[in-house]
Amino acid sequence: MSDIEGVINLHREGTMATASLNSARIAAERARADGVSVELTLVLDRSDAVTREVAKGFAARSGARVHEVDYGDLAESRNHAVRCGDAAWCGFLDADDLWSANWLLAAWRLGCSAGPRTICHPAWNVIFGTKQMLFPQIDQLDRRFSRRGLETNNYWTALSFAPRAIYLEFPYRPNRLDLGFGFEDWAWNLQTVDGGCVHRAVPETSHFIRYKASDSLRDATSGRGCLRTPADLDRIAARFAAGRSRDTGDRHVEAGP
Repeated sequence: MSDIEGVINLHREGTMATASLNSARIAAERARADGVSVELTLVLDRSDAVTREVAKGFAARSGARVHEVDYGDLAESRNHAVRCGDAAWCGFLDADDLWSANWLLAAWRLGCSAGPRTICHPAWNVIFGTKQMLFPQIDQLDRRFSRRGLETNNYWTALSFAPRAIYLEFPYRPNRLDLGFGFEDWAWNLQTVDGGCVHRAVPETSHFIRYKASDSLRDATSGRGCLRTPADLDRIAARFAAGRSRDTGDRHVEAGP
C-alpha cells in the first residue's frame, strides 16, 4: 500500500493534459525523494482519442494506472478512483491544471502532523489562461473562517488532499445540471466541515488553475443558475422523474366552448 495516490481526472483536454501530467510526475518524484511512496492514477471519463493517447503514453513511461470510465461527471470519477485504490492519502488534480512541485510532500507532512480528520488545500490558487488572478485559500483555523460564510461562498477548490478514509466517508455527490444542481466541491466542503473535518491551507504551496473561455464546467454550472448539490439529491431526482413521467402520460382534454 502506498502512502499517497495522486489522482488526475481527464476528459477531453487533448495535448493540454501533458503539462498537468508532468506536474504530477514532478510532485510525485519530489515526495519519493523524501521517502514517501506515491502512485499516480489517471481516470479518463468519456475521453477523446487524443486525450487517451496522451494519457496512455504517460502511463507507459511513468507506471501510472489508467481507469477508463463512462460517468460524464467529475464527482463520480473522483469517487471511482477512491474506491479502486488503497493508498492512505489521496490528492486530486484536473488535467488542465498544475500542482506546485512541493505539493504532495508538503500536504502529506501537514496532514500527518495535523491528524486523520485533516483536509489539505494549497495556500494559493494561481489562475491563468483567459483570466489571470491570484487568491489565497483560507485555513479553517484562521479566525476569519466562518461556517455561515461557507454557506454563501465556496472557500476551497476540489483539488484537495486528504486521507482516503475521508473520501470514503464523504463521497462526492454527483452533479445534476439537468435538475439545476452542481458545485459538487462546494457541497463536499460543507459536508466535511459539518462532519468534523478541518480544512487546512498548506504553507508555501500553490495550484495553477487554467481558466478557459469555453468548455468550462464552472461557467456552465453558473450559467444555468444551478444551486449547490443537496444531500437528498437522489430523492429530488426520483420525484422529478416521477413528475415528468406523469406529465408525458395520457391527458384528458376538455373541449373548448
